[in-house]
Amino acid sequence: MEKKKILVVEDEFSINDTLKFALSKENFEVKGAYNGETALQLFKEFEPHLVLLDLMLPDISGFELCKILNQTSYVVMLTARDDVIDRILGMEIGADDYITKPFEIREVIARINAIFRRANKNIIASESTTSSPFENNKSNAIVDKVEKDEITINFDTRTVIRDGRELLLKRKEFDLLSYLYKNKGIVFTRQQLLNEVWGYDYYGDTRTVDVHIRRLRANLGDDKENSIIETVFGVGYVIR
Repeated sequence: MEKKKILVVEDEFSINDTLKFALSKENFEVKGAYNGETALQLFKEFEPHLVLLDLMLPDISGFELCKILNQTSYVVMLTARDDVIDRILGMEIGADDYITKPFEIREVIARINAIFRRANKNIIASESTTSSPFENNKSNAIVDKVEKDEITINFDTRTVIRDGRELLLKRKEFDLLSYLYKNKGIVFTRQQLLNEVWGYDYYGDTRTVDVHIRRLRANLGDDKENSIIETVFGVGYVIR
């Protein structure tokens, strides 16, 4: 089985080295970067499955890096700033998880394994129906399209077209939209969406769902009062 590749982006040498050593012992293939510029270069060459990303780097903001790295990799943010606004902003720009310092190495490993488990479960579950939301290049995948209000979702290529224009959605935004579309007419609570889209072992809170719904509506060109994603007051969200 191919080893999962992890890029550690952390400017504190002791933390970076400790994480690399611990993750290597867990049978991951690991490389480290101590600043944003090196991280971007290694990201292109190494093509990691997941990035452990320090928020406070000497040259480039971790938030700015996350916007680039999360297009093709999972991103877990590491920071000493235990601030709710920082956590929400991190999730809003596409981080998959958020760990504050000081942390236990065992917790970091558990979070990483949880992300890969969720991805694997989604691959297995979706292969019995359509292509997996975590696979981009299945050559023999069935192309499944859903059209409504001039929106086309292609679950094979993970693309969304509205009014002839392809929307640039983050990975989790696409997963959330796809889940709601595939279950049209069912009202989901925020907790249910966290469980189904993020996974039962996700450590975030329900505000993460609200943030992603808001971004989805903005990308779709909708506002809260006129959106295909309906807010059911006191309950959650639904696509009718």
